[in-house]
Amino acid sequence: MFIHYIGSFFSFSPDNEEDCQTKIAEIWKEHTLFQDVGDIEYNFLVCPHGVVYEGRGYERGEANGGASIKVGNSTVGYRFVGRNTGFYSIQGMLGKDDAPTSKMLTSMRNLIYHLRYELNSDRRAGPYILPHSAGGWDTECPGDKLGQYAKNGSDIDPDPPKDSGGRPVPPRPDPVLKVIPREGWGARPPRDVAKVPASERTGFVVHYSAANPNQTVQAIQNYHMDTNGWWDIGYNFLVDQAGRLYEGRGWQNEGAHTRGYNRTHIAVCFIGEDGDATPAAKRSIRSLYEATNRKIGKTLTTTYHSALGSTACPGNDLRSWVRAGMPTDGLADVDWGADTPGLTRSVASQQSAVNGLGRTPALVVDGIFGPKTEAGVKWLQAKVGVAADGIWGPLTEAAYRAYIGVGNSTNGLTSIRTVAAQQRAVNALGYSPELTVDGVFGPRTEAGVKWLQAKVSTAADGLWGPDTERAYADYTGDGSYSNGGLTTIRPVTYQQSAVNGLGHTPALAVDGIFGPKTEAGVKWLQAKVGVAADGIWGPDTEAAYARYSDGARLTVDGEFGPRTVAATQEAIGVSADGVWGTESRRALQTHLNTWADAGLVVDGNIGTATVKAMQRHLNRMTGAGLTVDGDWGTGTTKALQNALNQGKF
Repeated sequence: MFIHYIGSFFSFSPDNEEDCQTKIAEIWKEHTLFQDVGDIEYNFLVCPHGVVYEGRGYERGEANGGASIKVGNSTVGYRFVGRNTGFYSIQGMLGKDDAPTSKMLTSMRNLIYHLRYELNSDRRAGPYILPHSAGGWDTECPGDKLGQYAKNGSDIDPDPPKDSGGRPVPPRPDPVLKVIPREGWGARPPRDVAKVPASERTGFVVHYSAANPNQTVQAIQNYHMDTNGWWDIGYNFLVDQAGRLYEGRGWQNEGAHTRGYNRTHIAVCFIGEDGDATPAAKRSIRSLYEATNRKIGKTLTTTYHSALGSTACPGNDLRSWVRAGMPTDGLADVDWGADTPGLTRSVASQQSAVNGLGRTPALVVDGIFGPKTEAGVKWLQAKVGVAADGIWGPLTEAAYRAYIGVGNSTNGLTSIRTVAAQQRAVNALGYSPELTVDGVFGPRTEAGVKWLQAKVSTAADGLWGPDTERAYADYTGDGSYSNGGLTTIRPVTYQQSAVNGLGHTPALAVDGIFGPKTEAGVKWLQAKVGVAADGIWGPDTEAAYARYSDGARLTVDGEFGPRTVAATQEAIGVSADGVWGTESRRALQTHLNTWADAGLVVDGNIGTATVKAMQRHLNRMTGAGLTVDGDWGTGTTKALQNALNQGKF
């Protein structure tokens, strides 16, 4: 890797992380708009506070200069390597005369360790640490003060030669592994749960998903619930190639992963196929196991799926690894987020919100919570005035809505009725003077809600929650709640805007009033996104709407054109180039074998058997009602487009 600095003659001394993020935005603007390279040039940037920012990430950068550089020695021989194709670029965010902080050096060392040892072999970094000026390149970068570390054997080298005479390397701190809660990956609510006491737990079992490592946790949950008919996603936890840990059924619930062992064993599923598990993924699995033992208070036995049943899961690589005792180079502390409120909106919705407030560069709205999204959420939190912890919880949601002037203020939080609906309910019971129905929860509305609560004989705390809703319904004799715009997720104005955004005709008036037209519009939206059309916007509808919003957004016209082809390719895990060739056809057959147990010969020949398997799969996943005749006609393509839009293929 090549080491860089900002290069300015002016010192860069940021007061806070927002200053660092602003500087990165300036660098991105310079590279993208003025140097016309399409993106920030660096692979990674490290600020004086020790925060590592992803630039181009693991893809080829453009910061190291053109041509090639001679590397090697007389023992192993010499060769020429492209400066950009063969090297990562790491920028220390320093001015020309700034000295690197200890936090920056430690983070650089940890980043280099990650690039050398925690990636698949095709992206793993080699041994060389060089200054940008190496090989006679005409630049002073990275300057004298950072340049003294831009070499093998320095403080940023995780493997300094023992005879280098360099200073002691700072100890590599244990990383913290944050569990992404169900709300963070857009989970649907379970249909049911069965609790398991910790005393019944005896084992820890490793699985794999046996599919493309880019598949989402949502896709796995959809398959388990819609095709297998299970209550929820089957696993207790899941881990992806980057080592991110996702909450599935969690600690206390019975799983659906290993016949005969669903109550006794905690299951973790690696998302990918045999051989895809990276060192980072294995470290997360082992760290989860150690944390499980601490949480339960005893040492669980480690095993794998095929040791408990007739299956190839979890593949040869993970099977051998578990048998060897799950060895890893270090462990991570697992942060369960016990003291942190859960997320309140999907990752894609968070990304859209960050972009909507003017974040530069804009985030890619892909539903993946990576370093860029975390930095963006922290930026938004600082902007709206809450603690910048990177976790979108109820306080962030309330502050964001107050900032943009939509929905509830930071007070008057409700899980049942919008503020306008509360105000109407108070007025309907005879409150005097009447409240202004403006959707703003101020002192007068709070007093009115407390008055109503006392009138309907529930605790007068000013917060309209489930107890107040039930008491109000009992008092008025209205068990339907229809006039209140019942919602557990979105205020009525949001529902109306969402309906309009999907193309409802005629468009609804966005007035916050949940009347017959809005109810009909919500039912129309629910049918479109693939959930029960009951007119109540609850967790199922919110999750389905998020999937649809993040999905292909295809026109359902029955034409298997380039956009539909590309969306299909993305779903089945091949390059989305819009060309339906042999590789794509084989991938479709593999996909159907994995998700529909089709038993197809993977030969790229889309014959009657493949089409029938796809039609059956579409019927199970979306209730398409196709005739399973093996004829891929307009009706089958429309069903496919609907499934892609709903994230259910």
